[in-house]
Amino acid sequence: MFPHRGSFRKFLIMRNRTYFLGLPIAVVLLSACAVFTAKSPTNMSTTGTLVSQITSHCTDLDAPELGEGKMCIDNGFRIKADDFSFSNWGRSTEADANVTIQTLVDLFGHSAVCIDGPSTECVMRPTTVQKLEEWNNALAGGRCEGLATLSTRFLLKLDDPTTFVSTATRVADLQRGNQLLDSTIVYWWTTQFLTEVSDRAATSRTKSPLQLVDDLIQGLANGIGYTVGIYFGSSGHAVTPFAVTHRGNDFIIHVYDNNFPGVRKEIVVNGSSNTWTYAAARAQPDGSTIDWTGTIGTLELTPMSSRKGPFKCSFCSTSATDTVLTIASRDPATAGYTFITTRDGQRIEASPDGVVNTITGSTYAISKGLGGGLVTIRIPNTITDFDVEVRRGSSVIPAADVVVAIQRPKMANIQVSGDLAHTVVGSSSKSTTLIAVRSDSTSVSAPIENSARLSIAAGGQLSSTELPRGHTLLIRQIKDKAIEVAVKGENGSEISSTSLTASEDSPATEVTLAINELGAIVATSADVEPVPVHVPSTVNFIPGKKRPTASPTTTTDPASIEIALPD
Repeated sequence: MFPHRGSFRKFLIMRNRTYFLGLPIAVVLLSACAVFTAKSPTNMSTTGTLVSQITSHCTDLDAPELGEGKMCIDNGFRIKADDFSFSNWGRSTEADANVTIQTLVDLFGHSAVCIDGPSTECVMRPTTVQKLEEWNNALAGGRCEGLATLSTRFLLKLDDPTTFVSTATRVADLQRGNQLLDSTIVYWWTTQFLTEVSDRAATSRTKSPLQLVDDLIQGLANGIGYTVGIYFGSSGHAVTPFAVTHRGNDFIIHVYDNNFPGVRKEIVVNGSSNTWTYAAARAQPDGSTIDWTGTIGTLELTPMSSRKGPFKCSFCSTSATDTVLTIASRDPATAGYTFITTRDGQRIEASPDGVVNTITGSTYAISKGLGGGLVTIRIPNTITDFDVEVRRGSSVIPAADVVVAIQRPKMANIQVSGDLAHTVVGSSSKSTTLIAVRSDSTSVSAPIENSARLSIAAGGQLSSTELPRGHTLLIRQIKDKAIEVAVKGENGSEISSTSLTASEDSPATEVTLAINELGAIVATSADVEPVPVHVPSTVNFIPGKKRPTASPTTTTDPASIEIALPD
C-alpha cells in the first residue's frame, strides 16, 4: 500500500499551468518497479484495494477540458494542437510512404538486411524481400501504431515538428504527403513487430485494466510516454493516452485516437467489473459505429523506452527455434482467417469475432489494424504434424487475397500469396489445405479455384514460382546445404523435382521455377541487382533538431526505393 496521498507530491501538467499535488517523485519511481500478478483481480476485496490505490493518486480538482470528473493526471497533451490533423490510413499509392528497404536498414542496420557490400547500396537478402511484401500488406490495416508513437515522441520532445516543416509551430500543422514525415510514421509503425516492443506489450496484457490505469497514472506523473493498445474480435488499434480522470465508479483514460483527429476520446475502465469500454471505436461502412469492450488480455500499455534500439532482426536469417506462421491480408475488409488442426485434434480457429486456441504451448497474436493487420502464430517445434487452411469471413465477400509465410527449424522460409481463402469461416465443407507441415517437409497447395504465388528463401537464394491451381509444391528439410522441391499434380502424384542451394555463403540469386509443357520444373537464375540506400538515419531516442525559421535551407530527400504494389 502507498502512504496517504496528502504526504505525496505529484506533477500535474495543464496547459499554461502547473499544479503540484500530493505525490513525491521518489514514491513514483518506487511504484514503477512494483511487480503485479498476471492474474486479473476477481474478488471484490482485491478490486476494491486497486480502486482505493488509484483513487489515492487523484485529486478533488475538476477538469472542465476533460468532461465531468476529478483530475488524476494530465501530461499536457492537447487535442487540435498536439495531434495530427489528418486521419490514419492504410497502404499508400506512393511507394515511399510504405515500408521500404530503407525502413529496414534504419531499423536493423545494413549488414542485417543486405548482403555484404557498400553501405550506399543494398543487395537484399531473400528473407528481406519476403518481409517487405508481408509488412506492406499488413500496412493495409492502418498505421495507427506509428501515429500514436510519433505523437508521443513529439510531446516528449524527442522529435520536433520543425524537423519536418520548418514553419510548423505545432503537430497539427503537419500534413500528409511530406516524404520524411510519412516514412517516419511507417518506421514507428514497424516497431510493434519487434521483439523488444512486442514482449513489453505482451507483459502488460497480463495485467488487469485497473492495474494498467494505476501504472499509467504513475508513469505519466513521472514523464513516461506510452501508447495504449486495445483489441476487440479480430482487430486491434493503438491510441495516445494523455490524462486520467475519476468519474463516479469509473476511471477515464483520455486519448488521442488517430482515426478521429481533433476529437478527445475516452477509454472507460469500470471500478467494479474491472473491464474497459471504448465507445464508437470503429466506424462501419453504413456510417454507424460499434463499441469495443474487454478485460484482461485486451488492453495494453507500451512504454516509449521499449522502442529504443538497436533492434534485433528476427527474420534476417532462415534459422528458427519454433514454427512461426504469419498472415497479412491485402484488404482488411476481406481478411483471411486461419484454421490450424493437429493430428491429435488440437486447433487454432480464427474468425472475425475472435480466436479459439487449444494447441498446447502455441500463441496467436494480432497487430494493430483492421482484420488483425499482421497475425503471428507460434507453434512449438515439438508439434511437427499439422495442417493450415485460410478462410474468408463470410459468403458475401470475395476470396481473401492474403500473404502467408511459415518459418520452421532447419527449413527454408516459405511465403505464399494470392486468393487463398475460398471456404467461409465456420463452414462444414472441407477447404483446400494450404500448408501441410510434416516432420521433414512442408507442402503448399494452390486452391482448386486459382493459382498461387510462392517464394522460397534459403541461404542467399530466393526462388519463386506460380503454382498452378490444384497443384502442390513439396519442400523437404535442408540437408547438405540444399533443399529438394517437388511438384505434385492435381491427382497428388509427383510429376517433377529439383534441388536448390540453401547455403548462407552462396551468392545472392533469384531463381524462377516454371513447369514446362512436359510437366518438368525448369529453373532460371539471375543475380540480384543492388538498390540504392543511404546510411541509416539517426532515429530511436536522439531528439530531432529544430529547423531554423529565419533562413530555412533547401534540402533534397534521398532517392526512394520503389516497391511494387499489389494488383
